[in-house]
Amino acid sequence: MSRDVSSISWSRRGLLGGLLGLSACGFRPLYGPIVAEDGSEEDLRSELAAVRIGPLYERTGQLLRRSLQRRMEDSAPGTPARYLLNVSVDMGTDILGYRRDGTPTRIRFTLNGSWNLNTIALSPQRIAASGIPYRAIDSFNIPDLQFFSADVSRDAALERLMEDLSQEITRQVAMALRQRKEDQGRGDQATG
Repeated sequence: MSRDVSSISWSRRGLLGGLLGLSACGFRPLYGPIVAEDGSEEDLRSELAAVRIGPLYERTGQLLRRSLQRRMEDSAPGTPARYLLNVSVDMGTDILGYRRDGTPTRIRFTLNGSWNLNTIALSPQRIAASGIPYRAIDSFNIPDLQFFSADVSRDAALERLMEDLSQEITRQVAMALRQRKEDQGRGDQATG
């Protein structure tokens, strides 16, 4: 038992040493504070909370919009809007399996999502956009004569897809906002 405990403490020390080594090569945690050259810190959560989500339609759009709002706007409620995030989603459906009578037994959803982030101003400026669409794939079974179960399975697959897409969009938007703030800090220092 003591050998297990000592190996755990050594592995934690190795992990801590590895993380400290990463900081020397320029690694920064994504959601960590943004430190300007003058030593002031700014929280990335306040930048994400200033993002408003543009309209999305149909049930899948509602699921995606709510998930994005939870991840961004709800991180610091009451933050004034400075950015508008527009997301476009294309969804395809493929039938993967059939019964002998021709009814489908398995359906796959393929989701492609792209986004762009603009400032909210009289003349909006583009902050960032997705380079290539993010693709997510999920599928569900259609049980024989279990209509409620098939509906629940479909809804669960759609919710998983929207959560996956919103997580990826939030990560990409956070990276773009962090890069923008760091670039602004460097620009302010160069002019000062």
